[in-house]
Amino acid sequence: MLEDPTTMEVPDDDVLYHVGRIGSHFVVMVVCPRMGIEPAATALANMRRSFPNIKHVLVVGIAGGMPCYGPDLQEQIVLGDVVVGVPQHGRGGVTHYEFGAWEGQKELTVKEHTLHPSAALLTAVNNLRSVHMQVAGSKIPRYLEELRRGLNERSRQAYEDPGAEYDHLFEDSYLHTDRGRFCQGLCDATRAKLRKSRGKRAERKSDQPHIHHGNIGSANAVVRSSAKRNELHARHNIICLEMEAAGVMSDYQGLVIRGVCDYADSHKNKKWQGYAAATAAAYAKELLLLLPAGGGSSTESSLPDERNGTRGDGWYVGRDQFHNSGGGFMNFNMGAGYQTNNNTAGNQYNAPFYGHPSAIPQWPKY
Repeated sequence: MLEDPTTMEVPDDDVLYHVGRIGSHFVVMVVCPRMGIEPAATALANMRRSFPNIKHVLVVGIAGGMPCYGPDLQEQIVLGDVVVGVPQHGRGGVTHYEFGAWEGQKELTVKEHTLHPSAALLTAVNNLRSVHMQVAGSKIPRYLEELRRGLNERSRQAYEDPGAEYDHLFEDSYLHTDRGRFCQGLCDATRAKLRKSRGKRAERKSDQPHIHHGNIGSANAVVRSSAKRNELHARHNIICLEMEAAGVMSDYQGLVIRGVCDYADSHKNKKWQGYAAATAAAYAKELLLLLPAGGGSSTESSLPDERNGTRGDGWYVGRDQFHNSGGGFMNFNMGAGYQTNNNTAGNQYNAPFYGHPSAIPQWPKY
C-alpha cells in the first residue's frame, strides 16, 4: 500500500523498518514479532524511540469476527469485512477483556483502561463514512487491485477474494474435530450457512467489503470457541477479537483496523487471512488520504515524556507516519497469520534516533 517503499535500519535498533509515503504522509511500519499484547507494546515503544516524532498510530491486521450483532442481531459480518475500533456503548473502541479483578464466584470484573482514538483519527473515520455513502463509494477495490499488480503470481493468489462460496458459518454447536485437517473433506457442509442464506445484509460483491464500527476485544488468548465469542459479545458488545490492540491502546490514542479472517470458532483456518489483511490495509490507506498531514504536537500518548511528539513535526507508527506527516500505522499479522521476523527483536530499549533518515533524503529533517 506504500508509495516509494523501502526498508531502513536505525542506529542502535535491531528492527528493520518498512518506510514510504501514503499521499502527503510519511509512514513507517513494523511487523509485530509474535502475537500478544506485550510484544505489541514493546514493538511500539521501540519504534517511538527510533522515530520520536510519530504523530498517529494505526494498528492494522486480522481478527476473528462476530457474525451477527446489533439490534436483533441484524448486522452481518462476513469474511473479508473490516472492523474499525471506535467508541461504542460507553467504551473507547478496544476492550482488554482479560484485565480486571476476580471477584465472587469466579467472576472477572473487567476494568476499562484503554484509551479511545484521537480526535483527528475519529474525524477521519467519520469523514470516510460519509465518502462511502456517496455514489463513487470506497476506493478499497482499486487499492486491492493495485496491491495485487505489484505481487508475483504465486503471492497474488493469497490476496485475492476467495469468494462467497468459501465463506462457511457453521452452527455454534457443530465443532471442528481435528485441528490437523481443514474443514473441506472433514466437516459437514450442510451444518454451515453460506452468505446467500444469511440474508441481504450478508451479500458482498467481489473486493467490496463492508466496514463495521464498534468495540474490538483484545487479549493474549486465541478464541476458537463460538460459545466464548458469543459470551464476549453479550458482555462487552465486542464485534471482533484480536491479540495486540490492548498493548497499544493502554498508552496511545491510536486507531485499530482489522480485517475479518474467521468467525473465532473451532473452524478457524488461514484461507482468508491474506485477503483480510489486504482489506484492512486498503481501508487504512483510504483513511490516511483523508487525514490532514500538518504539523503540531501529538495528542495520542498519555505519557508525559518525549514520545508525546512535542517537537511538533509529527510522524506515524506501526504503519505509522513520520516527520510533518500526522498519520500512520502499525501492521500486526499482515498476511497469512502472525509473522515472525528474526530482525524484529523485542525488548530493545535503545536511545532515540534524532537524525534524518539518510536512506530517504526527501524526508524533512527535525
